[in-house]
Amino acid sequence: MEKLIVLGTGNASVTKCYNTCSIIQDEKGKYFMIDAGGGNGILTQLEKMNIPVTEIHDIFLTHEHTDHLLGMIWMIRVICQNMQKGVYHGEARIYGHAEVIEQVHQVAHMLLGKKQTKYIGDRVHLIAVADGETREIQGNAVTFFDIQSTKAKQFGFRMTLPDGKSLTCCGDEPYRDCEENYAQNSDWLL
Repeated sequence: MEKLIVLGTGNASVTKCYNTCSIIQDEKGKYFMIDAGGGNGILTQLEKMNIPVTEIHDIFLTHEHTDHLLGMIWMIRVICQNMQKGVYHGEARIYGHAEVIEQVHQVAHMLLGKKQTKYIGDRVHLIAVADGETREIQGNAVTFFDIQSTKAKQFGFRMTLPDGKSLTCCGDEPYRDCEENYAQNSDWLL
């Protein structure tokens, strides 16, 4: 049975709780992170939930607002440090639409050292996904879609679980009619 772990529910300028991000854990203990919050607090949130960064191999970024993206730079830093130490096994895959992936790439190369960035493109993969594209992530079919936000380009996804149930993430905004094909008959709606 899949498990949804909410790491934060705040907004862009929260001070009493952490920014928005969640994790889906499958029955094998694999994690799929949705957004990374606004800073290094993501590391504290993961620690509180006993989720080791070394076990997170798939991450999805909905959009480039700082309260979703900046924590990703910290995640990349810690993942790369653990790769360097030999304790992060395998690869890390970060998914998002082309613009957010390009921003992550640029910010990571501006802020992180060469010891970390040498893994980007080698073992840390920044993967641009297109509207309507389906990928297999941890054995689940995940279809990405543009939520047609007027604030910033933003994607959501629909994940079909092994038991046939589905979960739809509508990004960081309320449900819109354009998401109907993905949200319709979904068992869970984020």
